[in-house]
Amino acid sequence: MSSDLKVAEHTEVADPSVKDGKVGDCCELSPGIPVIDEETNRKLLRKIDMLLMPVMCFTYALQYYDKALLSQAAIFGLRKDLGLEDGLKYSWISLIFYLGYIAGCYPISWLSQKFTVGKVCPIICFLWAVVVLSTPACKSYAGILVNRFMLGLIESGVSPAFMLCTGMWYTHSEQVFRSSLWYSFSGGSNIISPLINYGLGHITGGALHSWQYMYLIAGLVTLIWSIILWFVFPGSPQVAKGFTAEERILILERVRSNNAGAENRHFKLYQIKETLLSYHFWFVFILSLLSSIGSGAVTTFGSIIFNGMGFTTFQSLLLNMPIGALAFICVLGSGYIGRKVPNSRLYVVSGACVPVILGSCLIWQLPSSERAARIIGFYLINFFAAAWVQCIAMGTSNVAGHTKKATMAAGTFMGYSLGNVVGPLTFDARYAPRYDPGFQATVICFTICLVLAQVFRALMYAQNKRRDSKYGPPTQEHGLEDLTDRENKSFRYLL
Repeated sequence: MSSDLKVAEHTEVADPSVKDGKVGDCCELSPGIPVIDEETNRKLLRKIDMLLMPVMCFTYALQYYDKALLSQAAIFGLRKDLGLEDGLKYSWISLIFYLGYIAGCYPISWLSQKFTVGKVCPIICFLWAVVVLSTPACKSYAGILVNRFMLGLIESGVSPAFMLCTGMWYTHSEQVFRSSLWYSFSGGSNIISPLINYGLGHITGGALHSWQYMYLIAGLVTLIWSIILWFVFPGSPQVAKGFTAEERILILERVRSNNAGAENRHFKLYQIKETLLSYHFWFVFILSLLSSIGSGAVTTFGSIIFNGMGFTTFQSLLLNMPIGALAFICVLGSGYIGRKVPNSRLYVVSGACVPVILGSCLIWQLPSSERAARIIGFYLINFFAAAWVQCIAMGTSNVAGHTKKATMAAGTFMGYSLGNVVGPLTFDARYAPRYDPGFQATVICFTICLVLAQVFRALMYAQNKRRDSKYGPPTQEHGLEDLTDRENKSFRYLL
């Protein structure tokens, strides 16, 4: 759907007080709503972007900063101080974060639906700040394991909540670029964090080591932001500050065309069952898992691999900056293509797998003396983010029903978490400094991902054709009702 959205006059918008949950908490049924012309839609979209995107982008950057700080702290004494230099101990420190993530995904997603995203996100931010601030107090392998598990458990609610939020505010055609925008700030964070930690790494003497100062500064910034977030996070269109009553109605009318429903606080068990029995859920889950395998190499082992190539500690840290820049470019580029080229999302997933496979082969096959080519190969693995961000978009725009969307969002990030569990396990310390088995596993996983993406596309294409043949062209009659994509026969899957 293009940005010059048109909405028929005399449509009715359900009201937040409606208890069967068709729309959520909004306003009285309105017998006459003006057409949303191109100029009105553009102004409204700009206002939504200015209110929502800066908050989501900065929050996600902080979340990624705090999560990925481990890789940079590792080369500044964390592994030595906590006894993580043997076997898979460091890998377990990385992957246990994602086990916590898996444990927290569904409970916190349910809380986001029950108590609204606008209330849950600031509380999550405050709690994970407390965990980050406590990290310097860890003195043993067991202590850092517990700390990382709790960090993953708490942070698990942020990404699914952001997926829900994106689905509530934007049309399908707008969602992929907005999802890529807030997710791209994981790369933006990786551009800035090496510079900050480069300075903190020069702190010597005193009661604390440099890696402990890194965690204290990161935790303090997050704590301050959590307080600000309580007042500035807009939540859902029905309750967000800064909009008139008429604008709230127009926002709901914009997303009526999604045929995906509006916010609904009623938890519907049948929608969970329907999600788990659909092939859409399992394809997105598996694609999320496979496309996240590369994150194990880039996020957790980036600094260590550069260090193993012969670079100094500080050089290894700065070599992470191009990783951040590439992630930023790949994610935004993926979102831009998904927005501008109709039904190209799964082509983008398959296309992004190619440079990842090539880069992994370069690192794996080239001798250690070919350092420059192996560095280029490592940077190419960052294209995994271009595939993964399309999975985020499919988790919001290719499903309808509020509980079903929440289930799909959590499932998408559970797949992401499992990918980040599997990835580090392939990087055993006994294979250092080359870690060849890890890059062999990356080649296999992304080859499978490339093929599965096209199988998924073919299945959805056939399903859309069957619906067109049986029910005719889609309408917006039930666009704001809390119907699933299976129930709403006007729903069409984006490819």
